[in-house]
Amino acid sequence: MRSTKNTVSTTGKTGRADSRTQNAEFDGFAENYDNILNRGIKFSGYDSAFFDERKIREIYDFLKPLGITESPLRFLNFGCGIGKSEKFIARYFPQAAIYSVDTSGESIEIARTNNRDRNNITFSAFDGYLVPFEIEFDVILVANVFHHIPPTEHMTVLKNIFQKTAEHGYLFIFEHNPFNPLTRKVVNSCPLDKNAVLLDPFYTSKILRRSGFLWRTTRFIHFFPKFLSFLTPLEKLLRKVPLGAQYYFVASKHS
Repeated sequence: MRSTKNTVSTTGKTGRADSRTQNAEFDGFAENYDNILNRGIKFSGYDSAFFDERKIREIYDFLKPLGITESPLRFLNFGCGIGKSEKFIARYFPQAAIYSVDTSGESIEIARTNNRDRNNITFSAFDGYLVPFEIEFDVILVANVFHHIPPTEHMTVLKNIFQKTAEHGYLFIFEHNPFNPLTRKVVNSCPLDKNAVLLDPFYTSKILRRSGFLWRTTRFIHFFPKFLSFLTPLEKLLRKVPLGAQYYFVASKHS
C-alpha cells in the first residue's frame, strides 16, 4: 500500500518536501497530462474539463456582482499547465487579456498549440517565482499549484504574487481538500501528484494573511459525483462545510 500524502498544516510542518524543480517533473508528463488526470478522476463521472470550467465559473460568479466581468481585465493564470483553462477564461471573460505562465516549458508549448486560435492569450515559461510581465493583474488564478511547491517556498511565491496583484485586484487560489478522503485517495494514486504536499485550509489562510493579502471568502466545492449531480444545487448551502473535494480562497489587497 502506498503511504498517504503528507499535509502541511497550520504549524507549517510536514514530513516531506520535494526539492526538485517543477519543470523537470511536469515536462515528463506534458504530452499525456490530460489522459493521466482523467484516469485518476474517472470514478467521479466527470472529465477534467468539468473541473476546469467549474473554477472559472466560480470566479465569474464572484466577480459578476461587482460589474467587472465584461471589462478589459488583465487575467493571470499562474501555473497554467497545458492551457486547459484558457478557453473557459476566454468564454467567461471575453474582454480579458489573458497571461498564462508555467514552470514546464513542454507544457507551455502544448498550451500554445491548444490555444493557437485565441489571440488574447500570452503564454510564457517562468522560474516559478517571478512573473515575467511588467504589469499588475486584476484577477490571478492559482489552481492546484501550491501542493506542488515545497512548503518552505510558499511565502516567497505568495509575496511575489502579491506584488503582481493590482490594488483592486483579486487572487483566487484553489487547492485539494485533505479533509476529503476521496480527494486523498485520488492524490495518493495519481502520478501527477507523486510529490504533492496537500495544504489544509487553515494553513492556506495563514500564509495568505502573512504574505499581505486580505481574506475575502473561503468556499468548499465538488461535493457530489456525477450520478448525484441532481444534488449539485445544494452546494451553495454547503460552501462552508469543509468536506468538498476542493476549496478556494478569494483574497485581495483591499478591504
